[in-house]
Amino acid sequence: MPPRRPMRFRCPAPAAMLVGLLLLSGAGCGSTATTAQPPTTTDAPVPDTARVARINVPAQIAPSDTLRIHLSGTVGPNGCYSLARIDEGRTPGRLTLTPLVRPPTADDRACTMAIVPLDTTHVASPPFEPGRLAVRVPQGSRPAVTDTVTVTDRP
Repeated sequence: MPPRRPMRFRCPAPAAMLVGLLLLSGAGCGSTATTAQPPTTTDAPVPDTARVARINVPAQIAPSDTLRIHLSGTVGPNGCYSLARIDEGRTPGRLTLTPLVRPPTADDRACTMAIVPLDTTHVASPPFEPGRLAVRVPQGSRPAVTDTVTVTDRP
Protein backbone atom coordinates (compact mmCIF):
# COMPACT_ATOMS: atom_id res chain seq x y z
CA MET A 1 0.00 0.00 0.00
CA PRO A 2 1.44 3.36 -1.02
CA PRO A 3 1.92 6.08 1.65
CA ARG A 4 -0.99 8.43 2.10
CA ARG A 5 -0.72 11.91 0.83
CA PRO A 6 -2.29 14.75 2.73
CA MET A 7 -5.42 16.11 1.09
CA ARG A 8 -5.09 19.49 -0.49
CA PHE A 9 -7.81 21.87 -1.46
CA ARG A 10 -7.20 24.36 -4.13
CA CYS A 11 -9.38 27.43 -4.24
CA PRO A 12 -8.93 30.40 -6.40
CA ALA A 13 -7.95 33.48 -4.35
CA PRO A 14 -11.38 35.23 -4.49
CA ALA A 15 -13.16 32.05 -3.38
CA ALA A 16 -10.74 31.61 -0.47
CA MET A 17 -11.38 35.18 0.63
CA LEU A 18 -15.13 34.64 0.44
CA VAL A 19 -14.91 31.46 2.53
CA GLY A 20 -12.76 33.29 5.08
CA LEU A 21 -15.26 36.15 5.33
CA LEU A 22 -18.14 33.72 5.75
CA LEU A 23 -16.33 31.87 8.52
CA LEU A 24 -15.39 35.09 10.32
CA SER A 25 -18.93 36.44 10.15
CA GLY A 26 -20.43 33.17 11.33
CA ALA A 27 -22.64 32.90 8.26
CA GLY A 28 -21.15 29.61 7.17
CA CYS A 29 -21.83 27.93 10.52
CA GLY A 30 -25.57 28.24 10.60
CA SER A 31 -25.42 31.03 13.18
CA THR A 32 -28.51 33.19 13.47
CA ALA A 33 -27.15 35.46 16.19
CA THR A 34 -27.43 39.17 15.57
CA THR A 35 -25.86 42.09 17.32
CA ALA A 36 -28.45 43.98 19.32
CA GLN A 37 -28.50 47.69 18.64
CA PRO A 38 -29.43 50.04 21.48
CA PRO A 39 -32.84 51.59 20.98
CA THR A 40 -32.76 55.00 19.42
CA THR A 41 -34.73 57.61 21.30
CA THR A 42 -35.17 61.30 20.80
CA ASP A 43 -36.44 61.91 24.33
CA ALA A 44 -34.59 64.38 26.49
CA PRO A 45 -32.62 62.95 29.40
CA VAL A 46 -34.52 62.43 32.60
CA PRO A 47 -33.84 65.28 35.01
CA ASP A 48 -32.15 64.53 38.33
CA THR A 49 -32.63 66.40 41.60
CA ALA A 50 -30.28 69.14 42.82
CA ARG A 51 -28.58 68.65 46.19
CA VAL A 52 -30.02 71.33 48.44
CA ALA A 53 -27.95 72.10 51.52
CA ARG A 54 -30.08 74.93 52.92
CA ILE A 55 -33.29 76.86 52.32
CA ASN A 56 -34.03 80.32 53.68
CA VAL A 57 -37.56 81.63 54.15
CA PRO A 58 -38.94 84.63 56.04
CA ALA A 59 -40.21 83.96 59.54
CA GLN A 60 -43.62 85.41 58.78
CA ILE A 61 -45.79 86.40 55.80
CA ALA A 62 -49.38 87.52 55.24
CA PRO A 63 -51.79 85.19 53.39
CA SER A 64 -51.67 87.54 50.37
CA ASP A 65 -47.83 87.91 50.32
CA THR A 66 -45.55 86.34 47.77
CA LEU A 67 -43.25 83.81 49.43
CA ARG A 68 -39.60 83.93 48.35
CA ILE A 69 -37.61 80.78 49.12
CA HIS A 70 -33.84 80.88 48.66
CA LEU A 71 -32.22 77.52 47.85
CA SER A 72 -28.49 76.85 48.08
CA GLY A 73 -26.47 73.73 47.39
CA THR A 74 -25.14 72.11 44.20
CA VAL A 75 -26.65 71.49 40.79
CA GLY A 76 -24.05 69.05 39.48
CA PRO A 77 -20.46 67.85 39.52
CA ASN A 78 -19.39 69.66 36.33
CA GLY A 79 -20.33 72.47 33.99
CA CYS A 80 -22.57 70.33 31.79
CA TYR A 81 -25.26 70.26 34.50
CA SER A 82 -27.81 73.07 34.81
CA LEU A 83 -30.96 73.82 36.77
CA ALA A 84 -33.91 72.86 34.55
CA ARG A 85 -36.81 73.98 36.73
CA ILE A 86 -38.27 73.87 40.23
CA ASP A 87 -41.49 71.90 40.59
CA GLU A 88 -43.88 73.07 43.30
CA GLY A 89 -46.49 71.00 45.11
CA ARG A 90 -48.97 72.27 47.71
CA THR A 91 -50.99 70.52 50.35
CA PRO A 92 -52.61 72.13 53.43
CA GLY A 93 -49.78 73.34 55.66
CA ARG A 94 -47.00 72.17 53.31
CA LEU A 95 -45.17 73.51 50.27
CA THR A 96 -42.87 71.01 48.54
CA LEU A 97 -40.19 72.15 46.10
CA THR A 98 -38.27 69.80 43.79
CA PRO A 99 -35.33 71.46 41.98
CA LEU A 100 -34.75 69.43 38.81
CA VAL A 101 -31.38 69.34 37.06
CA ARG A 102 -30.71 68.87 33.36
CA PRO A 103 -27.92 66.26 33.14
CA PRO A 104 -25.33 66.20 30.34
CA THR A 105 -26.43 64.97 26.93
CA ALA A 106 -24.53 63.47 24.02
CA ASP A 107 -24.62 66.91 22.37
CA ASP A 108 -22.65 68.52 25.21
CA ARG A 109 -19.13 69.44 24.34
CA ALA A 110 -16.27 69.70 26.83
CA CYS A 111 -17.46 70.47 30.36
CA THR A 112 -15.72 72.55 32.97
CA MET A 113 -14.67 70.44 35.93
CA ALA A 114 -16.05 72.92 38.45
CA ILE A 115 -18.98 72.02 40.67
CA VAL A 116 -22.07 73.98 39.62
CA PRO A 117 -23.52 75.79 42.66
CA LEU A 118 -27.23 76.11 43.35
CA ASP A 119 -28.02 79.68 44.41
CA THR A 120 -31.54 80.59 43.36
CA THR A 121 -34.76 82.02 44.72
CA HIS A 122 -38.11 80.36 44.02
CA VAL A 123 -41.21 82.55 44.16
CA ALA A 124 -44.41 80.93 45.44
CA SER A 125 -47.55 82.89 44.64
CA PRO A 126 -50.32 83.59 47.17
CA PRO A 127 -52.79 82.88 48.61
CA PHE A 128 -51.58 80.98 51.68
CA GLU A 129 -53.71 79.58 54.48
CA PRO A 130 -53.11 81.17 57.89
CA GLY A 131 -51.04 79.01 60.25
CA ARG A 132 -47.70 77.26 60.02
CA LEU A 133 -46.46 76.45 56.52
CA ALA A 134 -43.71 73.83 56.22
CA VAL A 135 -41.44 74.34 53.22
CA ARG A 136 -39.87 71.01 52.25
CA VAL A 137 -37.27 70.00 49.64
CA PRO A 138 -36.98 66.19 49.26
CA GLN A 139 -33.43 64.85 48.82
CA GLY A 140 -33.84 61.28 47.59
CA SER A 141 -31.95 58.96 49.93
CA ARG A 142 -30.94 61.81 52.26
CA PRO A 143 -33.22 63.60 54.74
CA ALA A 144 -35.38 66.38 53.30
CA VAL A 145 -34.38 69.99 53.89
CA THR A 146 -37.17 71.87 55.69
CA ASP A 147 -38.02 75.25 57.17
CA THR A 148 -41.22 76.81 58.50
CA VAL A 149 -43.05 80.06 57.78
CA THR A 150 -45.86 81.49 59.90
CA VAL A 151 -48.72 82.80 57.77
CA THR A 152 -50.68 85.39 59.74
CA ASP A 153 -52.95 88.39 59.22
CA ARG A 154 -51.29 90.20 62.12
CA PRO A 155 -48.41 92.60 61.42
